[in-house]
Amino acid sequence: MSNRHKARKKILSAIVVVLLLSIIMSWSTNNPQRILFLEHLAAEALRPFQQAASAVTNFLADSWQFFGDVRNVYNDNQELRAELDKYSGTDLRILEIQQENLRLRNLLKFQEAVDHQVLPAQVIGRNPSNWFHTLTIDKGVKHGIKVDMPVVTNQGLVGKVVEVEPSHSKVQLLISSSSGISAIVQRTRDNGVLIGLSNPIGYTRITRLNQYADIQDGDVIISSPLTGIYPKGIAIGRVVEVYDDPVSLERSALVRPEVDFERLEEVLIIINYNSPVDDPSSGGN
Repeated sequence: MSNRHKARKKILSAIVVVLLLSIIMSWSTNNPQRILFLEHLAAEALRPFQQAASAVTNFLADSWQFFGDVRNVYNDNQELRAELDKYSGTDLRILEIQQENLRLRNLLKFQEAVDHQVLPAQVIGRNPSNWFHTLTIDKGVKHGIKVDMPVVTNQGLVGKVVEVEPSHSKVQLLISSSSGISAIVQRTRDNGVLIGLSNPIGYTRITRLNQYADIQDGDVIISSPLTGIYPKGIAIGRVVEVYDDPVSLERSALVRPEVDFERLEEVLIIINYNSPVDDPSSGGN
């Protein structure tokens, strides 16, 4: 019964469609305006479906284009990243070279200004347990270096060579607590003894000055030839504080060195200095 019922429904539906088409054709056969009306009606009925289909098509096309652009941007980004990685650190290396050139240029100017023959050297080591006492330079016996040769920079006095190996040497810094040299107050020409301090670290003190010595904050302290090691007149530092000892009736002063020992990278070794104290031709004067 159900199959017959379905067949009857299909036949009735077909008959209805045929009748509707016949009516429409007879209604519009002799009137073109009616055909246009039907076309317009059909177009209006189909418009939402066309718009939806067009939107879907445009969305798919835009999505494909978007993913293509994203892929291209990603590839370009990877290429740029590879280029950046290749050149990363270039600016830092250039800056380091510029700073090194500036330091070496200043050393060269100092080398041309002094009367002594000097040999440049690089600082290659420091003793971690004795940071402000000694450092190691890359010149030794095979370069003509000897014990007690003065070490300087364009800023001032560094210290002296205390140990020599074939290819490197150890330098005792003037700020070492075991260092002691003769020094002069440049303005007044007063003589004293300069010693390194363990507190405050990195400073020195000029002592054994006459109780009436006219030493003041800001006075420049220079090297004296009386030590027998250092040439006269090399800058050591500036006075930052003056003390009076009521017991010994002597004056002393705290001196801040001109050389920045924490950032010392290149030095000059004076290799031809002959002390007038030991020079026979000077008559021992």
